Amino acid sequence: MRYKLSDHRCPRCEIRKPLCFCEFIPHLELQTRVTILMHTLEQVLTTNTAKLAHKSLANSEIRIHGRKDERLLPESLRDERRISLLLYPSTCATELTADFVAALTKPVTLIVPDANWRQTHKFVRREPALVGIQHVRIPAGQPTEYRLRVQRSEYGVCTLEAIARAVGILESPAAQAKLEVLLRVMVERTLWSRGKLKAEKCITAGIPPDAY
Repeated sequence: MRYKLSDHRCPRCEIRKPLCFCEFIPHLELQTRVTILMHTLEQVLTTNTAKLAHKSLANSEIRIHGRKDERLLPESLRDERRISLLLYPSTCATELTADFVAALTKPVTLIVPDANWRQTHKFVRREPALVGIQHVRIPAGQPTEYRLRVQRSEYGVCTLEAIARAVGILESPAAQAKLEVLLRVMVERTLWSRGKLKAEKCITAGIPPDAY
């Protein structure tokens, strides 16, 4: 990562040190490989949730796109031993379901764009390395719990939520639940630090006494 975090923030969870929630970052060993294609502008945002997904999933990686003169290689997103799927709700995307997963003959590499909607749409449409990779989408579900940025629609979810819901179908509901708890803790503590949430409303984990 090409940025320097403030000395007042935890180097792992990136929140102010008294509010550190590293203890809630799970360590998940999954068969599904998650490749996050992060826009370079997301790197510096402490509210970025894809970084938390990467820290939680042992079999994951982050690749940065949007840098000048750096391109993705098509072969870097494909492995003949695995099935590559792009998590993107295009008009041709297949919904992830238990039946769809049961029909897969190889383990999955789940490719997940991480950017705002405009950047993602442009990237998916223009990136040659993504041509020919099947699009999949998560089923419609509960409204997002990510309240730190304005969503473009009532159906929008953040990157960590999208990965969690996809993992819940590809792997297990237990893995999904751990990732969703992590998101709730991150959101609640960030809102509290902004003065937008009372400590007693932090139902997931509460606020550490030394944060006051």
